[in-house]
Amino acid sequence: MGVLDGKVAIVTGAGRGIGRAEAIALAKEGAAVTVVDYADYSETVREIQALNSTESGVLGMHCDVRKSDEVAKVVAETMRTFGRIDILVNNAQKLSMPHPLEDWTESEMLEQFQSGPLGTWLFMRECLPHMKKNGGRIINTSSSAGYSSYGGYAGYAAAKEAIRSLTRSAAREWGKFGITVNALSPAARTSGAEGAMDKEAEAALNSLFALGRWGDPEKDIARVVVFLAGPDSSFMTGNTVSADGGLAMIV
Repeated sequence: MGVLDGKVAIVTGAGRGIGRAEAIALAKEGAAVTVVDYADYSETVREIQALNSTESGVLGMHCDVRKSDEVAKVVAETMRTFGRIDILVNNAQKLSMPHPLEDWTESEMLEQFQSGPLGTWLFMRECLPHMKKNGGRIINTSSSAGYSSYGGYAGYAAAKEAIRSLTRSAAREWGKFGITVNALSPAARTSGAEGAMDKEAEAALNSLFALGRWGDPEKDIARVVVFLAGPDSSFMTGNTVSADGGLAMIV
């Protein structure tokens, strides 16, 4: 028996990295999962299908989270396949290499805000009518880059803070429907994170972890998502939960 038996989750950016780990962890606890990604998501789907611990099901869908019609299609197909939506994990976000604030271009800034806050809001809005029926859990992905002092990530940091603002607004407005909305601020070593850091930025961050290491997507991050999606967090909403080895303590 899993703590999420009978629940249905949508996880964006689930083709690799943290999103992949989150989708698999939710499935291991009994949830049916719609695996969403702009790129290849097939490996995540195969891993969930191979689990002996869940018979709830898995659905894989391509989606550009910046496009409302594609978001609507994911939600509609999830409802058609599973009949309900209980959990939304907004993980998708473009990453850029660090560079000075004044050197960020308009297209780079738009990419950060469209792939992050816009995509997050589109999925939240689309899932709301279905979550109103039975309540729900929304977990958005923020970052300590938005509320701490390490530089170079101006567009990414601003986008992540916008997601935290959306999280608090929704928590306040949607609590009456039995929907909790929290933000998760993770720090895990993934191919995506490594591709968005030069050696100087990585060295600077490495020195700031109180626990002396980066997190593991499966062991350190995904289990926090299971907690936020499960019964033990039912009285938590509007929070930012840091799973970052103490990185946020530089605030």
